[in-house]
Amino acid sequence: MTVLPASLATASLAFLLGLSVGSFVAAAAIRIPCGTTLWGRSACPHCGSSLGVADLVPVLSWLVLRGRCRHCHAPVPGRYTLVELATGCLWLGCSLCLPDPVWGLTLALLGTILLLAGLIDLDHLYLPDPLMLAAALLVLLPWTAGLSSPVQGLAGAGLFGGLALLLRCIASWRAGREAMGLGDVKLMTVAGLWLGPWLLAPFLFLAGTMGIGLALLRQRSGPDRGPEVPFGPALALALLILLFLVIRQWPPLASISGPL
Repeated sequence: MTVLPASLATASLAFLLGLSVGSFVAAAAIRIPCGTTLWGRSACPHCGSSLGVADLVPVLSWLVLRGRCRHCHAPVPGRYTLVELATGCLWLGCSLCLPDPVWGLTLALLGTILLLAGLIDLDHLYLPDPLMLAAALLVLLPWTAGLSSPVQGLAGAGLFGGLALLLRCIASWRAGREAMGLGDVKLMTVAGLWLGPWLLAPFLFLAGTMGIGLALLRQRSGPDRGPEVPFGPALALALLILLFLVIRQWPPLASISGPL
């Protein structure tokens, strides 16, 4: 019997675990806004038939059943499979590119939380408080392991959150209505908690660029989208990218931020 190298075995396990977590994320993104329990049995939204194990194998079930329900043959959105693959690739990338197991697990969990929050923001234009709290509390893992500084984190949270709150007040005053949700303020505070105070400018640039791109894509997708643009996905992705690059000690950012 051939034994896989430890690194390959770990990467394979991380990918499979990520696929399973992604299946939960795809379902939770629909259930949380509806107030449905996260632990109830999965069922087809068209015919209501309960789904068995064979219907719920990440990615594989969707491919074998050709994207249709086994019972009523109604189409199953490919979004579920895309979320599963995205989460699997996230966990795989963290296991391969972050050799420190604490950072690898931490970033995989943080990315999963932010992916779920971003999906909900895209569909419903709000960021759930429990997810923001979970993303904030997760920073205790690298803090207790001595991998990042609580002092820098708290300073970053104050700076990022304070600026976000100021921008919200100014934008709302100029627009005559609420122009930035409190969820975005909370997510920026979380970003500062992870990144520290020195990465504010790169974070704003990256999040702003991606936010503009997202707004243009939503405009092209149809006028029924409305004027509101969910900024949460851009903030979340900017946080993940910068945190990954800092952990990897990418020289341009390492020279700015120093050790976390």
